[in-house]
Amino acid sequence: MTTISRSAIGPLSLLILLLVVTASFYRDYGSTDHYPLILNPKFKYFTKDALTGQQRPFLWETTYTTGPNDMAFIRRDLVDGKECLGLHIYQDGANDTYTWATIHVKQAIRGEAASRLLKSRIDMLVYPTFNFVQDPFSEEPWNVFGLEINDGKHMIWFIFSEGKSGVYQLRNHRIVLITTPLNQWSHVQIDAGGQYLQAGWEKPSDLSLILICGATKMTPGQYAGFYKELGVVQTSD
Repeated sequence: MTTISRSAIGPLSLLILLLVVTASFYRDYGSTDHYPLILNPKFKYFTKDALTGQQRPFLWETTYTTGPNDMAFIRRDLVDGKECLGLHIYQDGANDTYTWATIHVKQAIRGEAASRLLKSRIDMLVYPTFNFVQDPFSEEPWNVFGLEINDGKHMIWFIFSEGKSGVYQLRNHRIVLITTPLNQWSHVQIDAGGQYLQAGWEKPSDLSLILICGATKMTPGQYAGFYKELGVVQTSD
């Protein structure tokens, strides 16, 4: 297991680490005609986030939204024998400024890479531990564990939860429910480009790929979700 834990990485160290990550990619996936779309996809490499002081996967950004007594953190976990990335939330339910307590673990995908991603499928190994809940009248989500695609104008949530699969849309926010058993590892495949077509949205030239876990003050309690790895299944050139 390789862990990089530093408050700052110098240019030379950063170059060496990039070479290590690239070599690891080719070892795991073999040669390819294209640069990999998702970097550090198995969350093997971690570093210290200078802004939060917490660990984060190398080449991924992390952001947290929490109220005064909420809690959010990520860490390397071992779940059912698999090393993975764990996202952990505590929502206290207080009526404070923040409706949500959330974690976003994000990687930017730009230009030709974004085009390729939207012509492909994203394969994920995930471990949800709680069911999706929404407002019965407005259909606004009250919690989330899944993958967010965000281009700055439109947002798609692919939510992993037991219950029925389905799709619905709130303004520029599209929600895709993917039936996924709780408390076990499952492979899921995501067709983000297909959802753009179905929504009638123009495919973007830049987007953010975001792992998300969160809960609103309407659903207080402890939440966790786990990601083992992401891959890209090419479906067209």
